[in-house]
Amino acid sequence: MIKVVMSLVSTAIGLVLLLSFKSHSAGPPRSALSGATAGTRSPHGTASPSRTRSMKRPAGRSGVFAGDPIDTPYGTMQVAAVITAGKLTNVKVLRHTDVGGRSAQIDASSLPVLRSEALSAHGADIDVVSGATYTSRGYATSLQSALDKAGI
Repeated sequence: MIKVVMSLVSTAIGLVLLLSFKSHSAGPPRSALSGATAGTRSPHGTASPSRTRSMKRPAGRSGVFAGDPIDTPYGTMQVAAVITAGKLTNVKVLRHTDVGGRSAQIDASSLPVLRSEALSAHGADIDVVSGATYTSRGYATSLQSALDKAGI
């Protein structure tokens, strides 16, 4: 009888401890423009998303503006911004990382996400895609340089 009671009490204590456990979150999303890694370059040293937000957008500016090629440990990333009436309407990938098969897999899954985020944000202030940090930072930095060239 004592064994049964001890078993039930220890099970109840274990359940209480398990249910009260709080896991730590990974924290807020990280911007792909912050924390540029070694090997990346920007036309102005560091990209600044706040600079983009504070500038007034030209109302009628349209065209395709190629961003700077950004070197990453897995290849070079370069995008072009398609601007219509002063607004980012599309992002085209001109060059993407190409070192090994895994890099191609990462790009295949991350580039559509990065494009979607850039269009939603109307700029380069986008979150890093988990597992594609170098691709994300290269994409965002190249996009920011394209937007700078467009005057946006």
